[in-house]
Amino acid sequence: MEVTLRPVTPEYLDAALRVEQAAMQKNCYLSDAYEYFLTTEGELTGAFAGGELVGIGKLTVLWDGSGWLETLRVTPEWQRKGVGTAIYRRYMEQAAQLRCPYLRMYTGAKNVASAALARRFGLETAMLFREYTLPASPGQADGAGFAPVPAAQAEELLSPWSERYNGYLVMNRTFYRFNGATCRGLAQNGRVWRHEASGTVVVAGARFQSDKGLHIALLEGDRSCGLAFAQLLARQRGAGRLVCNFALENPELEAFVRQNGFTVAGGDLMTMEVRL
Repeated sequence: MEVTLRPVTPEYLDAALRVEQAAMQKNCYLSDAYEYFLTTEGELTGAFAGGELVGIGKLTVLWDGSGWLETLRVTPEWQRKGVGTAIYRRYMEQAAQLRCPYLRMYTGAKNVASAALARRFGLETAMLFREYTLPASPGQADGAGFAPVPAAQAEELLSPWSERYNGYLVMNRTFYRFNGATCRGLAQNGRVWRHEASGTVVVAGARFQSDKGLHIALLEGDRSCGLAFAQLLARQRGAGRLVCNFALENPELEAFVRQNGFTVAGGDLMTMEVRL
């Protein structure tokens, strides 16, 4: 049966949610992210077969113009029938139209099928990552002295740590390339903070589902001070947990989060990319 592609407009949202539930069972977030997706450049594509929505996929243009491929879902009975391939073709069409210099995505490090589909379109493994989580503290946390960093100062402040984070800042499992546009975008959205007295820097926030997690993308300087501030932010925003993703080649940060009660959340992740 022929698969046709068109945008998932609001009248198809319920059908898209059913696709996500059937495909994922857990880690479903479209209901929370849909309104946010409507504010971003790039299409939430629907794949239809016989008038039925059987797959979805979103391309989101990030601050540096890169295309981020996310929310690829295909109902089980339509998997391995070309639906994912059709959505990827639409990704590539959009990337050309939007002049994206790169395309990136993430998947589980052991998700052979997802990685194989990405490689068919030229994406290759860029980095392996691990995710740690910590329940947000219900008690008081001392986060005094932190102030948001102006966008004009963000690149100069953050760029010294690019190599330590292997060139990526991660939030909501979105792998932002560490560059000037990303640093400015994070700061403009109130996600870059500095403690003047100690020189501590924290990049934290959420693209969506801010009530479910505060995502720490960078933690440098006095890390204990920064973690206390992150706990304060989480409590203020009603976030139930702290989440930290970082490259496996960052053992110093990994040791710190382990020592402070973070635990590994599931299997390792990998980001894949292609330069267009």
